[in-house]
Amino acid sequence: MIGYQLSIQSCHRPDAVALVYGERELSYAQLYGRSCQLGHALIRQGVGPGDRVAVLLHNCPQFVETMFACALIGAIFVPINFRLVAREVGMVIEACNPRVLLAGEGFADVIAQLELPDTLARPCWIDDQPAEQNSPADTAYEAWIGAQPANQPAVVVAADSPLMLLHSSGTTGLPKGIIFTHATTLASSSAKIIDLGLTAKDITVVFGPLFHAGPLMDLALPLLLRGGQVVLGVSRHFEPGQLLSTIAARRGTVIPIYPTMLRRVLDTPADPELDLGSLRLIITGGEAAPIPVIEGVHARFPGVAFVNNYGSTEGGPVTTFLAPEHSLHRKGSVGKESFGVEVRIHDKQGRPLGPDAVGELVVRSAFVCAGYWNRPQETAAQLRGGWWYTGDLGYRDAEGFIWISGRSKEMIKSGTENIYPIEVEQVIAAMDGVIEVGVIGVPDQAWGESVAAFVVMKPGHRQDAESVIDQCRAMLASYKKPRYVVFVDSLPRGTTNKVAKARLRSQWDALASTR
Repeated sequence: MIGYQLSIQSCHRPDAVALVYGERELSYAQLYGRSCQLGHALIRQGVGPGDRVAVLLHNCPQFVETMFACALIGAIFVPINFRLVAREVGMVIEACNPRVLLAGEGFADVIAQLELPDTLARPCWIDDQPAEQNSPADTAYEAWIGAQPANQPAVVVAADSPLMLLHSSGTTGLPKGIIFTHATTLASSSAKIIDLGLTAKDITVVFGPLFHAGPLMDLALPLLLRGGQVVLGVSRHFEPGQLLSTIAARRGTVIPIYPTMLRRVLDTPADPELDLGSLRLIITGGEAAPIPVIEGVHARFPGVAFVNNYGSTEGGPVTTFLAPEHSLHRKGSVGKESFGVEVRIHDKQGRPLGPDAVGELVVRSAFVCAGYWNRPQETAAQLRGGWWYTGDLGYRDAEGFIWISGRSKEMIKSGTENIYPIEVEQVIAAMDGVIEVGVIGVPDQAWGESVAAFVVMKPGHRQDAESVIDQCRAMLASYKKPRYVVFVDSLPRGTTNKVAKARLRSQWDALASTR
């Protein structure tokens, strides 16, 4: 299904630019033809329907070509987080047991440390560095696919067959492959097209890694299926100045960006020479956007629509979104349901809750994932009666807007009171000079748990623990204020770019042992 949608765009818009990477451009006809060629090459490698094809690549055209090639032949696309160390990469490969691995040449050292299974064909090496205009640098890859026909492989792909596995870490640390079928992926993309008003005239600039559901499924894939243009950032590390200059140079209209990236953009002095007049929409999500960031975006980019969304890989990358017209007067909310999504707030017994009552968000839609790869018990625990139990806590106000309180496992229980970290984080994040903050519960002999806040300050700015505690005391109920404030250079982040609270707890344990 997904491969067929690319063929439709190839027929309707053969010469339109689909992908941009550095100076290189690929039209829809070229992207489709090359994906077909790669599909035939994979078949010759013994890849059949249901077989996994893993990729360890930076953002590059070959990443997108492999995704569509898998779609065309019924194989399952498995992008691996390129930030993982060799041991973690090996865990993903062991979990999904791929037939073929396509790896960027910069990952040779990582691959060399692995004991690859006998069923895995030797790695196919790809040069994923940006090439000159229409002149691919990777002659080996080009020779491999160039010998194949550019017509669509004669494979019938069912709508409910798996298209890709996106991995996240479980509570045991073992990777969990989240299954997306052709049907769920098409439904998800269709919802984005409708909600965001995407057209073939839109151009997105993607700097977030495509192995994440957000950058891939929020904009890149929906826009390719719609006939728009996707510009891939060439930098291996996010540079806010490069993002802004790329938007200006390529006339970008919509961008997906994490709140952490937005902070850095706002800290970058505006360049009056850059014409950003083409930009119409900024979309953020993945974690709660601090209030100062929301206000800063509106001040820095007046007239540009700003969408704050909520989602999860399993429940759908965009489950709810705050429409631009509500962005300021409902700041902090994640809005209302996306197209085709149902959201309920349940108590611990699975009963729906009324307005303002905090409970677990459960989601039902055509693009909830099909479960976890080879993990039927975990799938059954999360997917019940057609509803996906997200593990996220939140509430719906009287006007239907949804507010996220945090993860159920992150809720702090102090005495008889429940404390939601996001409340404390938002107050501290609004203080002068604060870049970001992570709040966790730590052991307390008297109360069970107390609040500890890890705070990152801008260079040259200073706050002390007492001022942070006083601010929270003034803005929140007294029991919610931190008992401990730790100033750190940065916060640890997981594979989905969210603050890794488990690692903060490990840091706290190390600090506590020295007290």
